Amino acid sequence: MAEAAVLLVACLSSFLFLTCFLLQKRPRQHLPPGPLGSYLYGVKNQLPSSEPWKTYAKWSETYRSPIISFRVYNRTIVVLNDLESIHALLDQRAQIYSERPMSWMYNVICGRGKSVFNIPASNPRHRTYRRMLQAGLGQRATKEAWDIMRKETEVLVVGLAKQPDNWLQHIRRHAAAVIMKVAFGYTISSLEDPFIKVAEETSKISGWAMAPGRWLVDYYPILQHVPSFVPGAQWKRQGLAWRERLTYLSEVPHNWVKEEMKNDTYLESFTSRFLQFDLDDEDGSVFSKFKSNLGGEEDDIVKWCAGGLYAGAADTTVSALTSFVLLMALYPEVQRKAQQEIDIVLGVEDGSIGPYDVSSPISDMENLGALDYLQAVMKEVLRFAPVGNLALPHATLYDDEYQGCIIPKGASVIPNVWAVMHDPKIYHEPFAFRPERFTNGDLAEPDPRQFAYGFGRRSCPGSHFAETSMLLVMANILAFYSVAPQENSLLEKTRELEFTTEITSNIRPFPVRITPRRATSRVLPA
Repeated sequence: MAEAAVLLVACLSSFLFLTCFLLQKRPRQHLPPGPLGSYLYGVKNQLPSSEPWKTYAKWSETYRSPIISFRVYNRTIVVLNDLESIHALLDQRAQIYSERPMSWMYNVICGRGKSVFNIPASNPRHRTYRRMLQAGLGQRATKEAWDIMRKETEVLVVGLAKQPDNWLQHIRRHAAAVIMKVAFGYTISSLEDPFIKVAEETSKISGWAMAPGRWLVDYYPILQHVPSFVPGAQWKRQGLAWRERLTYLSEVPHNWVKEEMKNDTYLESFTSRFLQFDLDDEDGSVFSKFKSNLGGEEDDIVKWCAGGLYAGAADTTVSALTSFVLLMALYPEVQRKAQQEIDIVLGVEDGSIGPYDVSSPISDMENLGALDYLQAVMKEVLRFAPVGNLALPHATLYDDEYQGCIIPKGASVIPNVWAVMHDPKIYHEPFAFRPERFTNGDLAEPDPRQFAYGFGRRSCPGSHFAETSMLLVMANILAFYSVAPQENSLLEKTRELEFTTEITSNIRPFPVRITPRRATSRVLPA
């Protein structure tokens, strides 16, 4: 057994060396400009471990091209650093650029090939997933979920009064509670709920498993056949362990709903509505139509779709709201202006907020739309601190040509959202946090939401749901509290801000103080 393992490793090493040699000799075929890197690894060792979007933007300046390309092992990666190229390729040529790069570590070793975010656009499930998510997260679904959002926001407000230092955990609990109730009818009761821990761990594992340049198997798929017991195959053992852990997120809540349905103790949810046999919907039985088309894979499709809804909505909302709280601490004048607008909507003049009443305008969906400046704040948060500084990569279905450059079949194409959001040709003083840029009527700068949720056939179908939930939380936090940096904080300039580098991104948290506004402490619910 040991001799066979050594022989296998030797053969694979020879194969990898020969492949790299041939790849190095092959001409670049007029690829977009970019760094060449080393003989074996390409630019793998030049890729930063944090904030790679800034490095890509600098390379774009160095090579004087909005489109750059480079090689990591044997894979060509193309980064789009301006809006023109993103729109021309990912939107106008969506039929070519809607696939996902194959991640052998994540899709195969970790068993996530049916994930909503990673499944090929050519797979019939992709269209089914999108239609289901649009039904489950669209405007009508958002209205139906409003009462859930409102109640969970009340829990958030109360939690901040009791444990203001745990504000980030309260935000995580809120995001998980809303989406778990919508997706599965499950009620999260505390900060220690196991599903919150699972969500955080799953997000981290997914980020590690899909990290570019980290796993050799992503570039040389033959390695997937290496037995896990072979010396040096720690990556395979790690991937299989992650596979077991990631399965937890998919199986446990799904099976929990099925058991609740069997006992007739379930709350109606995204999962239960798609699994029911008799579904009568007022606007034409939208869920029944899906039911009739799911066939024998019905249960599996619903499981993966609900899991994607949970993973995507929770992470995105947490990232945006984390950056919001930190930016309010850094920009007190923006915070005060938003609070003044909220006070007007609430009908108070001295900043003293009355008891948290479900009939209060702060809990009314229609009146939430009256907060024009707060909506501008939300837009500026999404622009200044994008939840996805790099959108999930696309892949080319076949060779394409753009502005005299070849983008080869199978290339990974990454939209640099951060570069677009900070492009001085689009946004004046892009490194300044200034919500007023969106309140000048006809002179307002472009709405960043059109760049924040993906592109082409891979755009997020749940943006309306996410924005409604975020805006409600932002309004309530500022209605009841003020946010300020902790005393003696070393952070003084926004240019010194650091961002997390995971699937979703946010400003790296720093110490803040959350205090009740004037008389609010005497009227917050117990």
